Amino acid sequence: MTRQRARVGGAVVTDESWRFIDSGPGAGADNMAVDEAMLEALIAGEAPPAIRVYTWRPAAVSLGRFQRADTSVDAEACRRLGIDLVRRPTGGRAILHTLEEVTFSVVVPAERLGTTGVMDSYRALARGIVAALHLLGLEARLAGRAGTPAPPGRALDPACFAVRARCDLVVGSAKLVGCAQVQRGGCILQQNSLPLRIRVDDWQGLFVRADAVPEATGLWEAADREIPYAEVAGALKSGFQAALGIALDEGRLSAGEVARAGELVSTVAVLDRETARGIAPER
Repeated sequence: MTRQRARVGGAVVTDESWRFIDSGPGAGADNMAVDEAMLEALIAGEAPPAIRVYTWRPAAVSLGRFQRADTSVDAEACRRLGIDLVRRPTGGRAILHTLEEVTFSVVVPAERLGTTGVMDSYRALARGIVAALHLLGLEARLAGRAGTPAPPGRALDPACFAVRARCDLVVGSAKLVGCAQVQRGGCILQQNSLPLRIRVDDWQGLFVRADAVPEATGLWEAADREIPYAEVAGALKSGFQAALGIALDEGRLSAGEVARAGELVSTVAVLDRETARGIAPER
């Protein structure tokens, strides 16, 4: 049984350690399947909470859980350019992921955070992200009320980094980290996208989108230096430990998580499953 010790900034601190898993680059379907498998293992009590850091090779577009593929992304352009098209278990809008991004997922029981409601859990986890970005020389904050309704035409943009939501992290007025959650079985999976560089030109021909320039920035532009993946991963580990009062031990996926991810891969790949039939995602 986990023994509660104290509260740190609203987060429950316990004796149990979380896993810190650095997966490095992976294919889009593999990345999404692993996050889903980690959530399932946590719900089943087969694995402890975890933070997983990874990036993308080859490039991939991920769709939010409820986002239509046929009205958001040009699937043929993705196929032609060798870009994977996958569906996230979390919500939100489409993201073009490349090696110029650090993605990190968090799986944790909701009660472990000591939070009530979705936005409260976003705020709790945002403390770790803010602390990590501070270590990299940036002052960030949860968008909160900065996530105001988009101007006409922008609201329909399917690209995540074209708009700000209350759960995203901003530097100044520019979105830097896109965040999305799913809560299931009393547990939370939060997926977070931290682009190192924003290449709006790469969106052309991929997203069915408005032409407005996004209020977003990449880490390198915000920090005015090129920060390597390893340094970002290290800052995330230190930031979450300090902000949430937890111990993060270097870990790996369990055999059960690896096996389950292998079973889930075909369910998150979109190109040949959804776009061929033009169907809406299942709810």
